[in-house]
Amino acid sequence: MPFNFSPPYDSPLEDTFAYHLAKYAGDDVQIDSQVPANTICGLFLMDFVAHSPRVGRIGIECDGKEFHNDSRDEWRDAMILGTNTVDVIYRVRGSDITHHINDVLYCLAQLEPGLCSERGEINLRTLASSEARKLFLTKDEDLYHVHYTQDEKEGSLFLETRRLRIPQGQRRFWQSAYKHALSVGGGNLDDVILSYRQCP
Repeated sequence: MPFNFSPPYDSPLEDTFAYHLAKYAGDDVQIDSQVPANTICGLFLMDFVAHSPRVGRIGIECDGKEFHNDSRDEWRDAMILGTNTVDVIYRVRGSDITHHINDVLYCLAQLEPGLCSERGEINLRTLASSEARKLFLTKDEDLYHVHYTQDEKEGSLFLETRRLRIPQGQRRFWQSAYKHALSVGGGNLDDVILSYRQCP
């Protein structure tokens, strides 16, 4: 078994993701699961945090359809980023883990140099689809979309990202969400979201 693969995980989806990430991860990259972030709106557990001195702290959430709420997840990520627990949070759809795991990991390796070993990057470049290899990835974006044109591929891949460090002159919603949570003193996340929506 790969060094960083330590089942059981919370779901078969997480098990699949952890197995594949561990296969390609750099030797100095530690992959922890169910990592706690104690925020002003409660304790949240991140599915995975991959970290090393070289790559920093990369949070990864595996979003199964039945447990995924876009708006609440955005607020949850805002609270986690506000604690400075991780440098970035990636959200990966369960369908992409199931159908496009090599493309997901290829994109992550391009966005986070050092996450994968040199050999792992070579293997992922070989295994990734032509559509993923054509995608130009930069750290200034929030959403990466791979559209598949080949019949054997299913649909599209989406990789959502939220970064602690924002390019100069830009703003992100998570900053406003966290600022609002601070202004009301934190508390239950759903109550904080409701109070934000009721603001004039």
